Amino acid sequence: MKNRFLYIFLSLFLLQTFSTFNGQLSAQTLNVPVVDNSSLEGKVMFGYQGWFSHPDCPSPRRLWWHWGTLSTTTGGLAVEMYPDLREYGSTEKYTTAYTLPTGEMAPVFASANKATVMRHIKWVRDYNTDGVFLQRFISEYGDKAVMGYRDQVTAGVKEGCEKYGRVFSIMYDGLGSTNYVANLKLDWMHLVDDLKITNNSSYLNHNGLPLVSLWGYTVRSAATCAELEDLIEWFHNNPIVKYRASIKLGVNDNWFSKTQDWLDAFAKVEVISPWSVGRYSNQSGYNSYATNQITPGMSWCNSRGILYVPVVFPGFSWYNLKGQTTPQNQIPRAGGSFYWLQSYGALIKGAKSIYIAMFDEMDEGTVMFKTSENALQAPVERYWLNLNADGTPLPSDWYLRCAGKTAEILRKNQPNSSSLGTPAQGIMTIRYNENCGVDFIFPDFAGQTTLEISLDGGITYPYSTPDNVGTFTINGFSGTKNVFMRHPGLSAVPMGEIKLAANCTTAIDEIKSDEQKLIIYPQPAKNVLCIKNSLNNSFSYQIFDSTGRQVADGKCQNNSISINGLNSGLYFLVIAGYSATRFIVAN
Repeated sequence: MKNRFLYIFLSLFLLQTFSTFNGQLSAQTLNVPVVDNSSLEGKVMFGYQGWFSHPDCPSPRRLWWHWGTLSTTTGGLAVEMYPDLREYGSTEKYTTAYTLPTGEMAPVFASANKATVMRHIKWVRDYNTDGVFLQRFISEYGDKAVMGYRDQVTAGVKEGCEKYGRVFSIMYDGLGSTNYVANLKLDWMHLVDDLKITNNSSYLNHNGLPLVSLWGYTVRSAATCAELEDLIEWFHNNPIVKYRASIKLGVNDNWFSKTQDWLDAFAKVEVISPWSVGRYSNQSGYNSYATNQITPGMSWCNSRGILYVPVVFPGFSWYNLKGQTTPQNQIPRAGGSFYWLQSYGALIKGAKSIYIAMFDEMDEGTVMFKTSENALQAPVERYWLNLNADGTPLPSDWYLRCAGKTAEILRKNQPNSSSLGTPAQGIMTIRYNENCGVDFIFPDFAGQTTLEISLDGGITYPYSTPDNVGTFTINGFSGTKNVFMRHPGLSAVPMGEIKLAANCTTAIDEIKSDEQKLIIYPQPAKNVLCIKNSLNNSFSYQIFDSTGRQVADGKCQNNSISINGLNSGLYFLVIAGYSATRFIVAN
């Protein structure tokens, strides 16, 4: 980072955050077991969209897709949350017109980048969850570029699951579109024959066959019962055995109240998973949903030997996607307690598998993967739903940790609890630092005293650190490193590749130059903050408090800013073209 004060603040803030959580962590294991692919039962699975593209990412679809148009800050912004990119390599980050509070460009990722997909599947492993339902929209079948993009993502998911011992299953959406039944059959044959997705241990099976999800019956009115019956017959009794599959249905929450023809069709499938996103927004709403939908639906399935898989989600918001016509933070996450009331409720009712919506759904604010903790980590332009929006500072991986706790309870490794508490960390977080190196952040592994790290693919382990130190830093190298970690005498665990630019520098001269250009005084300030800079005396500004919450913005006139109304404490001033600069208010 360009400004040493901001770097010190962020380091202290993150250290304080993780120290707070570290004190309450349960014991961790380094070796996460490889997932058995024989059944959906006993698994916690994420929905994975994999649909974010960028014009600079090599793929069949080289344009903005699902981000909105980020080549300008005035274009349509489609996502609600900003990803935490501190772990991503330089080859995974793509340019936008947006800026971070440091004055740096705010990058984004692209789902067709295999390194990014592999990283996401690695996170599924790191938090000891089981796999993903990979979304595939059959309504896009006529667009070969889109389907090629989907194939590219599928290949990355397949390879990631193979490497990290996870499982995946195809989930078809877009049911009811023109010729979708015929197109779906052709596409499934393509996946089996050309991508060979079912020819390995990473594809999820159920009841002796590969599992295919069909999402939208009784949700999409254009998808008929007769079409469902057609697909059931085709998947169950296909004369070419390699195309046969078990079926998981994604249905509306009131599916069991449909007419008899629908119920007859439902009784023929192996898994039913009712969609719950947006059906409730608080404890009382969930209680009603559990009583009127989960209980009778689960009973109906259990009596017929069908696996009932409830859907849980962390919250919901699509203010940007809907052109600012809906509320911000529409269904608040409440620091994870909204997610947890659903997880607790589903497990207490005896759910044998959980579907989490979604791993990477930034458009509708249901994303579970690592996103910006506060305004200091998100672009300064436009609205972003940060993890501290409900008043609770959270680490960026909080919801992955919540999912890991759900999985541990489902496996009977922990007792179920109505209180979320502090879910355990994943096995390791790797972040880049300003000294051309990386920080390895890890929990205190139970019964271990030493942690060893290899940067040459597990050939040698020259880096050793006490297991309980929490963070270990390696500085001063560049290029691509294939990281493994282990405890002495135990098996090594792959942690993926890290990539540092060959020309990485600490930019000390740039830091000094930047600080000389922007001067704020007095320190501490009371009513007015005076600004001296090398640009002009009229500019826009933003002010953030020590938690990263924006507390003021406006236009500076005559090199001064009124700070009346700010409480005593530490603040950060952000001006376009400069790194954030701290100041103290003393009333």
